[in-house]
Parts: sequence; structure tokens; C-alpha cells
Amino acid sequence: MTRTLGWLRSHLSEPVQLDLLAQIAGVRPRTLETHFKMFLGTTPLGWVRRMRLARARQELLHASPPTSVTDVALANGFSQLGRFAGQYRRRFGELPSATLQRSTDLSTSGCDPDLDEATRLTLGALPLAFGLAAKSCNAALEELERPQELAPMYGLPKAVAAWCWGQRAAHGFGSTPEVDRQRAYSLAEEAGRLGAHDALTLTLSSGALVLVHRLTDADRRLERALALDPWLAYGWIRRGWMSAYFGDSDGAIRELRTALHLMPFEPLRHISFIGMGCAHFAAERYDRAALWVKSGVTGCPGAYWAERVAVAAVGLLGARAQARRMGRRLMRKEPDLTSSKARQAWPFTPAFMSRLADGLEIAGVPRA
Repeated sequence: MTRTLGWLRSHLSEPVQLDLLAQIAGVRPRTLETHFKMFLGTTPLGWVRRMRLARARQELLHASPPTSVTDVALANGFSQLGRFAGQYRRRFGELPSATLQRSTDLSTSGCDPDLDEATRLTLGALPLAFGLAAKSCNAALEELERPQELAPMYGLPKAVAAWCWGQRAAHGFGSTPEVDRQRAYSLAEEAGRLGAHDALTLTLSSGALVLVHRLTDADRRLERALALDPWLAYGWIRRGWMSAYFGDSDGAIRELRTALHLMPFEPLRHISFIGMGCAHFAAERYDRAALWVKSGVTGCPGAYWAERVAVAAVGLLGARAQARRMGRRLMRKEPDLTSSKARQAWPFTPAFMSRLADGLEIAGVPRA
């Protein structure tokens, strides 16, 4: 798969020849198609069409005069311009000419110093937002106040702030979870409106919607984000988590593997690892769940909330003594934790949350 995808990325404008691709992969054509459907959810031709559209969009977004829509379409293997415009509009919600016009407007308006500074400050706050711990979450919110003031019509800092307020509500990082939940939802909605054409803004605001248990809205927003940028590693992380929340453990593992292939390093790897653990937990593979979550927490020690899954998994494996030792360590970090509180934290399926509570109680976590 890796060799095949590498070859396709450098030959996107060429016709798709399944026999040639199979030869590059070293497998039979039918096997290659099976692998594409299993790991990418589409055929080689479907993947190439999606990538051609995505690359065309990136070229239109960063085009400079005298680039035209025709130039971009032909360079990406689209010879029928009407069909290209129709596929583009169905995929991205606007005509290619609209994307090109927006790019032209941005290039002629010059650099907005406030927007530039807001961008710098927001990206600087991202490592804190992804720390998934109370201290870093609150620090991120402080750092995100200034970019929101500088550029009130810029969606990204609002999306990051929404994600942080959602963490406070879901993980018990603050003392006013209902207020935090409302702030997360309000900011996520505003970010989605302002950043309707920005994949990262949509992905982060989708994550915030998940944390306030708006799964249907979050899923719809995430699909648009991945349509805009199918190479966005964090989009695939959220896609994997979303599948886990919906109970599709096989899909979650496949999508999180995609994210790890796109981005096999920190700072986001620990989120993928914890997500893999949750997917294995959903599939009742508790030994694998514990190992994945432990690896994720090792990469981000402040994310101790995820240890709930590892503790419950060990308890459900029947290793009661080990689970109780882990449970005592977890309770020292979360002294107010109860299994009832844990059941309310995440929007997994009822069966998942019931098993989580059962495992935590085996480990000695009080029920209420």
C-alpha cells in the first residue's frame, strides 16, 4: 500500500492502471483493490479522483495570476471542465472559480498584521490545547484570548478555544461543567460558521461538538473537513475517534492507522494511541486496549483521564490485584472520580460506558 500510494501521489494526473499498481505493490490486482477498500474505504480509482480534487483545491487556494481554473483542471487530469466543476462543487460546496476568486482577493489585499499575529498566537497555543490535561488546557485558554480579540472574524482560535472548553466540561478540568459545555458549543458553532472552508477549524470545532455530545453535528462537520483536506492527519484522528464513539471499532482502527501513517510522530501521536485503545476496548480486546492507552499516556503523562480505560480494561481481564493497584494510582490523580462520573464523560455507546464503569468498580473506583 505504501509503495502504491507513493507512486499514485506523484502520478495523479495519469490514467489509473490497476495491473501496473498491483505490480508496484507486489500483489494481485484483486488483493490490491481489497486492501484499498479495507484501509481507505474506496477503490484505487476512487482514491485518485478524491486526491485529484483535493490537489486542485490546494492549487486554486494558493494560485497567483495568471492561473486559471482551466489550467488547474488540466494539470490535475480533468479534461472535461464542466464535469470537473460539478464534481468540485459537490465535494467542496462551491465552484472552483469561487475558490480562485477568494485566493485572488487574499493575495491582493496584502498581509493583515492582526490576522497574521492571531494566526501565530493560535498555532503557538495548539501544543497546550493538545496536552489534554487541566493545567495545559487552562493555559491554552489564556493564550487564546488575545488572538480572538485581534481577529474576531477568524475561526481557528475560536475552534481551539471550543475544544479546550469542551475538555474542561468532559474531563472535569473545571468546577462549572455546564457553563463550560455551553461556552464550548457556542464557540464551536461560531468557528464552524467563520471557518466553513478551513479544514483544521472544522476538525477542531467538530471535536468540541463531540465533547458536548453533539455527535451527529460533529460527524457532518468532520466529513466536510476531510473533503476539504484528505491529507489532514488530525482529521483522520478525529475520524477514528468518531467511529469509536459510534461503535465501529474496525473502522476506528483503520482510520487511526491512516492518521499515524500521515503523522507518525508527536505531538498528536498520543491522541491516536489513546483512540486505538478505546477502539480495542469497544471490541472487548482488553489486553490490547490497556497496552495502547498506556503507550498514549506515556507520551502525554498529563492525560491521566485516559487511564480510566486502561484501568477498566485490566479489571475486565480478570487481573483484579493489578487493576486495584492501577485504580489506587488513578484515584490519587483524580480523587473525586466515580464510575458514575466516568460514565457521563464521553459519548461512547451505552455498552462501552457500562463496561467502563464495571471495570473501574472492579478496580476499586467507587460507584458514586
